[in-house]
Amino acid sequence: MIWYKFHIGDYISHTMHLDDAEDLAYRRLLDWYYMGEKPLPLDVTLVARRIRLDEEVVQPVLDEFFDKTESGYINSRADREIAAYNLRVELNRKSGKLGGRPKSIEVSKEEPLSPPKQNRTDTEQKKDISSAKPTRFLEFWDIWPKSPRKVAKATCEKKWKAGGLDKVADQIIAHVTAMKGTKQWTDGFEPAPQTYINQRRWEDGQDTAENPFRRGV
Repeated sequence: MIWYKFHIGDYISHTMHLDDAEDLAYRRLLDWYYMGEKPLPLDVTLVARRIRLDEEVVQPVLDEFFDKTESGYINSRADREIAAYNLRVELNRKSGKLGGRPKSIEVSKEEPLSPPKQNRTDTEQKKDISSAKPTRFLEFWDIWPKSPRKVAKATCEKKWKAGGLDKVADQIIAHVTAMKGTKQWTDGFEPAPQTYINQRRWEDGQDTAENPFRRGV
């Protein structure tokens, strides 16, 4: 398949939480999927190498927007688009032989680039809208020092929301701010944000974080 419909509004509404690298990964994965018309390999290392991005960026995107099966990662929405496209091509081919034009086949108008989900109730949709309300995660992400370990933004945000960390956002932000001034962090030995959240590093205080041998990063 050499082209597919791209609805900008739908795409943006489903990907606003992605950072630049994750957004790029999703676009490249979609292009690969539509071009190949088959599942993406299960080997994430291979996939990451193919789209020239880090595994830490690619894995969360695959988990969120694709379904893992025995044959590979699939996107049900893309599969429907591909099937409709191939049907239209086949009808055009047959019509050409008969000297006529087939009835137009309209590709589904469902959201083309949203994650493959089943039909949802109004209650579930309202819940999604509620969960999309801004949290203080972006404050945390913005003050985190820039380094190669600052990855997996979408995964970190999910863990932030799941842990209800808005309640202790002031404590977390204050701790990160303090740690940015320590020798360990200024020398580039800060943990990955996901590790920081998973291990609740802000509860250790500055002294523990100054000693990297008490916990792995």
